[in-house]
Amino acid sequence: MRGRHANFTGNNFEMNKQTTSEQIRTLRKNKGLSQEALAEMAGINLRTLQRIEAGSAVPRGETLRLLAQALEVPVEHFSATTETSSAPAREDTGVLKLLNLSALSFWILPFGNVFLPFALWLYKRNTVVGVADFGKRVLQFQAAWTVLAYGIPLISMFSSIFGRLGVPQFPLYFSSALLVINTIVIAWTHFAVDRPKVNLFGFKLKALR
Repeated sequence: MRGRHANFTGNNFEMNKQTTSEQIRTLRKNKGLSQEALAEMAGINLRTLQRIEAGSAVPRGETLRLLAQALEVPVEHFSATTETSSAPAREDTGVLKLLNLSALSFWILPFGNVFLPFALWLYKRNTVVGVADFGKRVLQFQAAWTVLAYGIPLISMFSSIFGRLGVPQFPLYFSSALLVINTIVIAWTHFAVDRPKVNLFGFKLKALR
């Protein structure tokens, strides 16, 4: 263990240029470890490690000690970057719920279900744990919903396809159903936020990655 620490200190200058999250990610990859393996070795939650490496949370105290031990580096190495890094993201499910509920603005504001969540996502993504990923999922779902909700009526305005199919009222029924579905999804998500094991908006688009 001491020998490995000694070898590591030779790279301190380069490593100290990185943030704590970057150092942990670099050390993990250098050891050929997956996030799951490192989380298990350190005895911490996988989601916590993912947030740390994404830069949305800063490890401190016991978490930092466990990671340093698993990575076989002195915990003191992280001190400089930990002290100078920005304030750690805080846990606040209220912000997650507000971001989700802001999508209900589509009832009174066209495209409000995208613009308001996007504004909250930009403002809180680096200060509240989970907002970065959760906000992306909300935005991706709302963007897809908006394309369908506004796309079908637009198509019907410039095409008589639904009339020829014998269902001229289809766009109206379809849009009405989408309004109800989106409202139900938002309401369900509001209560699901408090259950971390629930996979919210399981599918992902690549637009905001």
